[in-house]
Amino acid sequence: MRRMLLATLLPALAINGSVFASEPLRVCLDPDVPPLSSAAGPEHGILYEIGQRLAHALARPFAVVWWPTDLGKRAIRLTVLADRCDVMLGVPFVKGLMGPRLLVAGPLFELGYVLVLPAGESLAQIEDLRGRRIGVAFNSEAQSALATLEGVEPVTFRQPEEAVRALLAGAVDAAMVWEPAAVAVERESGQRLAILRLDGPRLRWQVGAGLAREKRALRDQLDALIAAMGEEIAAIRRAYGLRYDGALRWDWLPLEGERRGARPSAIVPAAAEAEAADPAVIARGRELFNSILGCAHCHGPDAVGPDKARDLRRMRIRYRASWPETYWQTVLEGRLQTQSGLVMPAWKDTAARPDLEAILAWLATLQLAR
Repeated sequence: MRRMLLATLLPALAINGSVFASEPLRVCLDPDVPPLSSAAGPEHGILYEIGQRLAHALARPFAVVWWPTDLGKRAIRLTVLADRCDVMLGVPFVKGLMGPRLLVAGPLFELGYVLVLPAGESLAQIEDLRGRRIGVAFNSEAQSALATLEGVEPVTFRQPEEAVRALLAGAVDAAMVWEPAAVAVERESGQRLAILRLDGPRLRWQVGAGLAREKRALRDQLDALIAAMGEEIAAIRRAYGLRYDGALRWDWLPLEGERRGARPSAIVPAAAEAEAADPAVIARGRELFNSILGCAHCHGPDAVGPDKARDLRRMRIRYRASWPETYWQTVLEGRLQTQSGLVMPAWKDTAARPDLEAILAWLATLQLAR
């Protein structure tokens, strides 16, 4: 009945007496991110079923285009923006995600990181993890967050599913992973787990439907349909096992915590220049670090590193008053050997001096007191 109601929102495009005589709705989906979408098996996932319902409501045949999304924005460029499909489901619901070239409809629903525990267990607060072994995926936001929690033993895996399987095997006490990975392992193993939603900065986000800017009319149609599908989408999510057995609030980013009333003494300027720096320069430094120069790839978003060696908020703790000199020596000349085992490239011939100064000004506002 609800599917029929959705179909009445838009006129059927009837040609020669058939409501399905129009062009197919080509939907790009990742072939291997269950339970969101999967090319294998009898069940094709939450986004697949949403795509089917959207096509039906638009009176268009449904055509899926399987395309891996592990290349991030490049996947969007090669599919939606190259007209290989009309819409990609599951893109971040972020205005200006790829500038004016990409439109985003929705949101479809919210996703994020979860804390996974053995069935029947729970926690009152995130600090109760101290003294435990926590499985986490390498270079994930969860790894960056976990690096700020003292007294835990991170156990790193290449994929989030491996961390959840390690929990089932007793190799770790908990796992902090992207929630679809937790549900996928739970479904494949048949073993029930306790899944706690993690609420905090950079731990939750909304997903939507991405379209090329030439398809503004279709974007508007999808917006109307998605807004009417809230209950139906929630039912699909439940059918695939996406749920929460509890929730924990975790203000792990100090700046975010300070805005919420946390102790401001946890962050101090590293130098007097930081207090006098132009706010526009500081904002530019953050943008350069996180997006343009890609420093966050190794050092973590907002300089919150996945381990202490790469956590650039700790430079003042490690190098005292000489930390700006250490910064310049490292970014200009690079390092072949680092404590984390990675190579730090030299930026003296790659980045402009004002850009590196802007990053330093921004880092100065982040330095921890301890």
